[in-house]
Order: sequence, then structure tokens, then C-alpha cells
Amino acid sequence: MQSIASQFLGLKRDYDRDGVPLVEVREIVSYCIELLFSSTSIESYGILDDKEYVVFTSGENKSRPVRKSIFYPSPEIFQNQWDLLVKELSRGDLNLELKSDDINATLYTAIMSFSACFDIWKSKSRKTPGTFFEIILGSLLTLVLPDHKRGKHIALPSFGEQVTTDIVFDNGSSGLAIPVKITTRERVVQPYAQQRILDSVFGVGRYKSVLLCVSETQRDDTKKGVNNICVPGTLKLYQAHLSSLSGLYYLDPPLRYLNPDVTDLVPVGDYGDFFKYELKKLLSS
Repeated sequence: MQSIASQFLGLKRDYDRDGVPLVEVREIVSYCIELLFSSTSIESYGILDDKEYVVFTSGENKSRPVRKSIFYPSPEIFQNQWDLLVKELSRGDLNLELKSDDINATLYTAIMSFSACFDIWKSKSRKTPGTFFEIILGSLLTLVLPDHKRGKHIALPSFGEQVTTDIVFDNGSSGLAIPVKITTRERVVQPYAQQRILDSVFGVGRYKSVLLCVSETQRDDTKKGVNNICVPGTLKLYQAHLSSLSGLYYLDPPLRYLNPDVTDLVPVGDYGDFFKYELKKLLSS
């Protein structure tokens, strides 16, 4: 883990200097996958919404639940799919030939392998997986938004304040505010409140917010199972009465959020949907 932590600090420094450390991400994730499959046991944690979950264990330490069908079991598979994704995004036109499921599985494997390693061997570093996820998404989106400036802050004229979120892309006339959460839990109010401020200051449409998450799953050791922590009622109230997000995307979408009562109010999908179809619509609207 010392090697992983050291590599992470290096790629974070690069990213913070406006870099795109995608080669370094590939190396770290490949090592994490190898470490998990060589140094842990894998426990089945049951089925939720027809999806099978496993947990990596080492001694008494356990990872968060991992959806088995979209987690690549070898570094070689991940490396091949990662290289294809980076190559396609590097064209900058968002006309991706990769299958939606492959895009989603590649990104899921990237963040969950890293997160699982930190769960088991460096559990006190709670914020590090979220930062790594932010770096992955910010770097990939930089490839397809070359005419946008990447940052974290949106200055509010006349107020002397700023809205801060995980990733901001702005080309001077339009912008994307992108909160990045591994899970939302009660924090789902944050992007809605920020969007309300942006709409009030700049007018509706100047900035659009897209919430990018991993899942809403939680390990339940009492029954050796997996729970979904969902707040569909709260989500619908915020979308209808507080502000409007332009999309909510998960690597492992909760089935409850894919029901029409939610999707009729806000687009919900996975990252294959986002990169292949929805991002282009957002940029052109």
C-alpha cells in the first residue's frame, strides 16, 4: 500500500497542476487488481436487485461490496479496456464505438479496485478513494472538453464568494458543474443547493449540474448481505422544488432510481449512457 499511496500522491500533484495522469491511473489500478486477487479472499455477499456482490477480505478487514459482473478479474483485461476507452475519448468527438457496458465496467473496476485496497489496508484514509475517483473523471472529461477550462470553483460576481464543487468545466459562455460522490447518502442536497445558487446568480442554463456517483450500496455484516441506501422521495422533492440537475449517473445504478417516477423528473443512467449519449446532448443544448 505504500507504493499505491506514493503513486497516488504523484498523480494528484500532476492533476492539480492541470495534468491528465491517465497512464498513472492505469498503473495504479492494475496493481490494485493484482493485489486484491493475490492477497485477499473473496466472499459472496449475496444478490440485490438481481446483481451479485462480493467482498474482498484479509484477516478481519473487509472491502465495501463489489458488483461481480462489472469488476474485471485481471489487470490485463482492465488495461486493454482502459486503453480503448482513453483512445476513443482522445479523439474528442464523443462518437464512441465502445459498448456502454464496457465503458461502465472499466470505470467501475478502476474506482472499486482502488477503494477496496484502501478499505482493507488503509481504512483511515477515507477521503482518498473519492479524490481518486474525481481525478479519473476529471482527466477523462478533459480529453473531450479541450475548449473548456477545468477547475473546482465558480466565482460569484458582486458577492465576493464562490461555489466550490469537485469538477467544473467552463468555456466562458457555458459550464458544467460536476459533483463526484462514491455514494450520496444525505449529501444529495449539496448539488441541488449549489445549482439553485448558480441559477439565481447567473440565470437558468448558464451552468448545468451533473451528479456522478458509484453506487448506493452498503455492506450489511449482520446478515452477510448488501443494502441499498436510497432516498427517492427526497430526490424527487429536490428536483421538483429546489433546482434541476441535468442528470444523475451511477456506475452501479440503484434499481429504485431507474423507475419512471424518478426518471420522468431527472435523467438517471450509468456511465455508458453518460459518455456515449448524454454528454453530447448536454454540450449541444
